Amino acid sequence: MLSTILSAITFDPTIRGIPICVVPVVVFPGSIWLIVSTNSGFRLGFLLAGAAVFGWMSIMGAIWWIYGIGLVGRAPAWMPVEVNFNRDSTVATQVVRDLPPPDTLPEPADLMKEFPLLDVAAKASEGADYEPKSLSNIVTLATPLVLATPDEVAATIRPGIERNGKEFLADHPQVAQLVDDSSDAELAKEISKEAEEVRSRIEDHLNGWCLLSESDPRRGEAVASSDAALAAEKAFGDQTTSASYIVDDVFFHGGKEPCSPIAEKSTLQQAWHRIATTFEVKNPELYSVVTVTKAKQVTVAPGETPPPASKVEGASTTSVVLLRNLGNKRFIPFCFTLVSLLSFAVFAIMLHHRDKAAMAARAAFEGKK
Repeated sequence: MLSTILSAITFDPTIRGIPICVVPVVVFPGSIWLIVSTNSGFRLGFLLAGAAVFGWMSIMGAIWWIYGIGLVGRAPAWMPVEVNFNRDSTVATQVVRDLPPPDTLPEPADLMKEFPLLDVAAKASEGADYEPKSLSNIVTLATPLVLATPDEVAATIRPGIERNGKEFLADHPQVAQLVDDSSDAELAKEISKEAEEVRSRIEDHLNGWCLLSESDPRRGEAVASSDAALAAEKAFGDQTTSASYIVDDVFFHGGKEPCSPIAEKSTLQQAWHRIATTFEVKNPELYSVVTVTKAKQVTVAPGETPPPASKVEGASTTSVVLLRNLGNKRFIPFCFTLVSLLSFAVFAIMLHHRDKAAMAARAAFEGKK
């Protein structure tokens, strides 16, 4: 019975946690208080030690508050709002109703044909057989090419076109002539123009929503949160895992950050964006929609390489709606700093009044003498 009771005691947060908090207080502030009290008296030593401790804690808390370290609260995270299994049905989240269903968006292959120079630039890096499978593939390809430079054209794009784009140029003589007659700077400008235009064409169909590229770091966090939501919802059966479906697109709506990378803007625009968002007190709501499609279940023999994941024919698109919770990461260090600063002010004021009283008593004594 005794061993059962002792095993129920959690060692880390209780038995070891209490000495971790008590020992530093006794050793550091307590020892200083003891030393100061032996020279200045118990009450004055307490005031001096208290002012020093809370002054130091105010500085430490301010550093925690600024950098978001130390004693922090909840970090920002994506919170699942709903899992919609058929975009043809009514979506509960109002803002998501403006996002068009996937079957109403432009076909990636047809859209790419309207931008032949961008297409041959894609084949230069991805291979002669490259064809976009989704709009996310096009955005992923176009985003870095918006900032294409002459050096990049000379080092990678032109050699890639020579290697992988001969057949394409033979079928598109106008593009071949443009590639041959243009300098590296002119070709970079034309590629950048088409890359920006194709992104704009996609955004025009999204009713204010933003389609993230596959290399955007914001996409990974949203996909990870949608994985947890789909597993909790058992969307594709009791054994739902990330292998049960294929992630198609990730859409964003709202928030302070622009859809396109901020590096594409000029230095002045970047500075103004930083200033404007700093003084924007209320954060706009930020939604994300992650669309997935059920994947085929394949049985792989031991020792064999599994085939590439593929979608189930005719499967509907499942949408996971997420809302960004900004958390309170800096609120706790702010409260810690505020309490420490107020405590420091109280001790400093008490020391000030004590000094004034001592000076008045000394002046009165000297006057009588």
